[in-house]
Amino acid sequence: MTLPLEGIRVLDLSRMLPGPYCSMILADLGAEIIRVENPKFPYANPPPFYQKGRYRVSAFNAIIMRDKKSITLNLKKTKAREIFYELVKNTDVVLETFRPKVTNKLGIDYKTLSEINQGIIYCSLSGYGQTGPYEQWAGHDLNYVGICGILNLNRERKKLGADQQEKKPIVPGLQAADLGGGLMATIGILSAIIERRNNPQNQGQYIDIGMLDTVFSFMPMAAAYHFSKDKSGAIVPDNPLHGSAPYYSTYKTKDNKFLTVGAIEMKFWHQLCEGLGREDLKLKQGVQGEEKEHLFEELQNEFIKKTQHEWMEIFNDKDACVAPIKTFGEACEDPQIKAREMVISMDHPKIGEIKNIASPIKMSRTPLKVETLAPKVGQQTKEVLSTLGYTKEDIKNFKKKGII
Repeated sequence: MTLPLEGIRVLDLSRMLPGPYCSMILADLGAEIIRVENPKFPYANPPPFYQKGRYRVSAFNAIIMRDKKSITLNLKKTKAREIFYELVKNTDVVLETFRPKVTNKLGIDYKTLSEINQGIIYCSLSGYGQTGPYEQWAGHDLNYVGICGILNLNRERKKLGADQQEKKPIVPGLQAADLGGGLMATIGILSAIIERRNNPQNQGQYIDIGMLDTVFSFMPMAAAYHFSKDKSGAIVPDNPLHGSAPYYSTYKTKDNKFLTVGAIEMKFWHQLCEGLGREDLKLKQGVQGEEKEHLFEELQNEFIKKTQHEWMEIFNDKDACVAPIKTFGEACEDPQIKAREMVISMDHPKIGEIKNIASPIKMSRTPLKVETLAPKVGQQTKEVLSTLGYTKEDIKNFKKKGII
């Protein structure tokens, strides 16, 4: 059985989360991923760890680096670049996450590589993209979601009549820009592979993905509310998707747990009111001002009467868009997650059984599956160099000279 991307080779120069998340998806789809790594990179094996005695492996890498190969090349050395160029000759995609212009200094930029292989698809994934005033800024996920407006929405709502001091933004528990950037890079690479197949010259192209651009594009609802303020001439209500609406919020239950309510459509709102035994609230969904504050209180007063489990027994048979808030550990045991086989087990020769997250892409004819454990840094260096015709003696000399 073949996988969709079998026969596609990717040289992965990326680090941390965004690039490796992209190449993980490509690996799940069957591409051969060769990570080109620097063994001295200090964050190559982040915590937490699976540990047995003194032996330990990064649990994060176990997920994000699965089904990949790893080689080490010191790209500051001429011979290492020559080896890299040899690999490029039979490669489809290069993925990198260096700060803009670093690849030019190393001599591994798109212009250089496309002269070696005109079919090369080269994806640069960076914080702010390859152009603009922030191009050289350092950044992490929190910076990008801060600039684009997401973090401004991610704060406790202001209650009418209460202290109106601006609420502090809440740091998200998920890296929307990092993961989103990885997803956009994946989409760009797959699109370029299809386009290359369709163009007569079989030419590759350059892909520039910025994580700030990505999360900015994630905000069509916020954009709609903002853009319409200038054109409609009417009073535009607040965006309800950041906790300012009783029908789209979270509520505490009797056992100090929480439920999410997403009853945006009227039919769901009516089912919510019926489940709560408060049919008197059916016409109150869109109330504003003091009435809205009162509605928040009424809903919370109802939800606090029963436990999370008791409420879910009531709403399981109702179309009310009510669901429990769970920890990740609880999510792993959730019957829907289990039914979709999203948690899988793998056998590690030294650690024993370890868990992994399955691909969310479910394909009927070519189902995806995790095949191999994450490699140690440089684990396949000899294997890959041997395919280029280098002898054992060559490889030994490369190691002595710090080339690999």
